[in-house]
Amino acid sequence: SDGPSLVGVGAAAVDFQVRTGRMPLQQQGAQAPSKKAMYSQAETDQLAAYIASLGAGPSVPTKGQYNPDGADIAKGGELFRTNCAQCHNFTGKGGALSNGKFAPSLEGVEPKHIYEAMQTGPQNMPSFPDTTMPEKNKKDIIAYLGAVNSDKSENPGGLELGGLGPVSEGLFAWIFGLGALIAVAIWVAARTAKAKKS
Repeated sequence: SDGPSLVGVGAAAVDFQVRTGRMPLQQQGAQAPSKKAMYSQAETDQLAAYIASLGAGPSVPTKGQYNPDGADIAKGGELFRTNCAQCHNFTGKGGALSNGKFAPSLEGVEPKHIYEAMQTGPQNMPSFPDTTMPEKNKKDIIAYLGAVNSDKSENPGGLELGGLGPVSEGLFAWIFGLGALIAVAIWVAARTAKAKKS
């Protein structure tokens, strides 16, 4: 029933949780959903400075740390599929976890907040400090997410079903298409049998 200790979470965790609207928490639940931020950036900075004074933790990243300009998008895709796709889907669409928890969609999330989430590991997400995942790799992942979720990225697959891919989408179409054909065949056969009896 009590909230977790904030000693040592650092300013980055506060900036992420407050600026994405997850905190203050609306009600207790399996997961804190993102919503409109209630505090301004200046107020968030003051909260973050106070929490940072309680114990050392990750600091709020600078624009140079999370700016994806010049990053390796292909390497970012490889890193994302290896470390993140199990929960967030390989294009960052999000996904279900256990006990009512979920991995949120990463579409439209600011690069700063993606970086902070990797640094601090909010809720069910593991943290990836610079000792585990260097700053350059984080920028590569941010660049990959920006590329696959931009309006310029091509999606030749049509109805994407959450970005599952052509094999699963083809299987979906095959099963439901075949099911519809069987239902029509049964209906026609039933109508023909009735016509012959009368």
